Amino acid sequence: MNTIPTPLFDFHAHTTASDGTLTPTELVTLAKQLGLIAMAITDHDTIAGLPDGSAKAKEFGIYFLHGVELNTDASGVEVDILGYFVDIEDPTFINMVEYRQGERIRRATEMVSKLIELGFNITYERVREIAGGVIARPHIAQALIENGYASSQKDAYARLIGFGAPAYAKRDPLKPEVAIKHIKSAGGVPIIAHPGLIGDDSIVHDLLNQGAEGLEAYYAYHTKEQQDKYLAIANDYNVIVSCGSDYHGPNRNKNKMLGSVVTPIQVMETLVDKVQEAWHTYKIKAVK
Repeated sequence: MNTIPTPLFDFHAHTTASDGTLTPTELVTLAKQLGLIAMAITDHDTIAGLPDGSAKAKEFGIYFLHGVELNTDASGVEVDILGYFVDIEDPTFINMVEYRQGERIRRATEMVSKLIELGFNITYERVREIAGGVIARPHIAQALIENGYASSQKDAYARLIGFGAPAYAKRDPLKPEVAIKHIKSAGGVPIIAHPGLIGDDSIVHDLLNQGAEGLEAYYAYHTKEQQDKYLAIANDYNVIVSCGSDYHGPNRNKNKMLGSVVTPIQVMETLVDKVQEAWHTYKIKAVK
């Protein structure tokens, strides 16, 4: 007896617009090759890759959600907030992500300076060349690898530029509840990314009470126990769930393949319904 293949979709992936290794066009092309029917590009603190990604997805007939991943800080704990179907022409949202990009430059400059003080022969100019777009820690890690100072991104983070390491620099303290408000104000739906990586479920509960509208329960690096726990929490709060591989492309620390998180089709349908409802409400308010 033949079985119908489970439709594949992925709502968490990165491109060269932030710290991925594939361009938006290349990522969407890969999605087509893998048979995905829907996807989102969720680059860190930037929406620069969305126009190219959207155009290529339209060409291939892939349902495409505008996305972004805002990196935030909750009392010293890193918390990422995914935003889906934000208005990429909203001036307030554009100003916010442009400020965030400036802060990434400040942070990268600080980390490179610390590395130079520690005796490592790398330059900020080379890090910018590697990045191409928004600068992120993987680009600094790549510069270290090129010069033989680290064997991998994981090694670079553990010894040099990860949290608590000698050349680590703090992110600017965007609060997750503020990120949630920014996403909603731009017509998007805010989802707590990979809640199992936060390490403190009290933060998850607090953000759900402060307006987060879902959890990324189906996540490539969650255990089955974590997945089930966050599905139950989402059910308790009557919020939606999302799914994502957090694919960054070849030669990145997070390398689970795009579309590798096989998820019930209802997850996609519910997310799409939610973002369309939010967008409809946003456009009505914009007219008034």
